[in-house]
Amino acid sequence: MFGRGRKESDRDVPESPQATDGAERSTVAIVPDGPYDAAEAPDDGINRLDLGSLRLPALPGVEVQFQVGEATGEPLTVLVTDGRSAMELSVFAAPKSRGLWDEVRTEILETVEPTGGKEAGGSFGRELRMSLPTGRPGESVPARMIGVDGPRWFLRAVVTGLAGQDPGAAPLLEETLRQLVVARGEGAMPVRDPLPLTLPRDITDHPDGPGAATSATSGRAEMPVPGVRTAEIR
Repeated sequence: MFGRGRKESDRDVPESPQATDGAERSTVAIVPDGPYDAAEAPDDGINRLDLGSLRLPALPGVEVQFQVGEATGEPLTVLVTDGRSAMELSVFAAPKSRGLWDEVRTEILETVEPTGGKEAGGSFGRELRMSLPTGRPGESVPARMIGVDGPRWFLRAVVTGLAGQDPGAAPLLEETLRQLVVARGEGAMPVRDPLPLTLPRDITDHPDGPGAATSATSGRAEMPVPGVRTAEIR
């Protein structure tokens, strides 16, 4: 039903010319590789950072940061950046019988349409284009929200920075999303609850604790999150 983490109906199908004698051009589906469910992750030799429910490919030129709850010290989201664009990753429990992205996208679209938000096609299917507040009065930044449905999980990616306006501006971030693996686990969870994330051992094993690797800012200055700090690895 889900294939490699997405539904066929959600994909945009780019046109590609075929070498046929005078025939009209036909369309060929260009299918992204992932994100993958852990049960069907490829044995491709790619080094992936184990973050619990997410296994993130370690690509050269990409920096990984974590938004960590002040009270719990637990990671809430993962932030991947190439220096000019950032992609925030969150993963949630979903029903066994259906995906969540169509439902979630409709709900969010209703709230962002009054400020110019819209639905558009992208490399991973239907996505949302919108403006997000920065926390400063009257200021916002362009953003893209991507959703991927998998077996009992839903992955959300929010892209800001240069690629928040130009989808082709951050190929490293797109490749990170394509090579991502989601490890849902077998335990029962309420629908839409976030799947647990864990910090890498080089942060948790630091003698001063997880906060020792924390940067002074949120790591996403244009979209600050109150009460959250960011642990960073390079």
